[in-house]
Amino acid sequence: MENTYRDVNIAFANEVPLICESLGADIHDVHRFVNSLPNDTTNPDANPYRNMHTPGAGVGGHCLPKDSWLLKYGLDTYEEIPVDPRIIVASRQLNDYMPQHMKTLLLDALAERKLKPEETNILILGFAFLENSDDPRNTPTMPLYNILRDELNTVIIHDPYIKEYQDYPITTDLAKALENKDAAILVTKHQEYQHLTLDQLKATLCTPIIVDGRNVWNRHQAIEKGFTFIFFLVTFKRVYTPSIDGEG
Repeated sequence: MENTYRDVNIAFANEVPLICESLGADIHDVHRFVNSLPNDTTNPDANPYRNMHTPGAGVGGHCLPKDSWLLKYGLDTYEEIPVDPRIIVASRQLNDYMPQHMKTLLLDALAERKLKPEETNILILGFAFLENSDDPRNTPTMPLYNILRDELNTVIIHDPYIKEYQDYPITTDLAKALENKDAAILVTKHQEYQHLTLDQLKATLCTPIIVDGRNVWNRHQAIEKGFTFIFFLVTFKRVYTPSIDGEG
């Protein structure tokens, strides 16, 4: 139940950006305003502190992607009165949907630069599901890679902590990985990426495109330097309605 609670909270944090994107608002401003409460310093109890999570490129790990389904399975198996846990199910589906949304943002960025997807070379930054770790369990990079590889020329994954995993094309050499790439997609907020400057990216990438799924770089600075910069769900106005099977 505790993991399901976390999953639902993360889903809320991921759905609010979809609302902001549709309305042309900046999710990171909204996130900051929500979490700035209470605003009545004379009576904090009247407006308790909010802790809206930071939106991200997807949810991974051993527990969260499965525990909501295990809870539902237990309910379906032992329930005495029928209950339809719609919020729990919809939250799990929305979190599974986020890699698909990252793909949509990338394709829009390529179109803005008039690049054909089948001719582009892309780098995904981060394979581990958790920053500064070597744990790949249920990482959102897996579904993102799987839905990109057949549409793009090449897709390479960089991770400083994971040298190899199954047949995924992973490298630990960041400088080499950035060479001849048309875009970089940030999925995992490793410390190494937080030290990667916009100038370094601009000097290495063939095309200055960044899809930042973890709010690492400054959007205004990136745009000033000539990047097509997707600041996680705020650039394009569009309404998303993930269907019951998790597809967009």
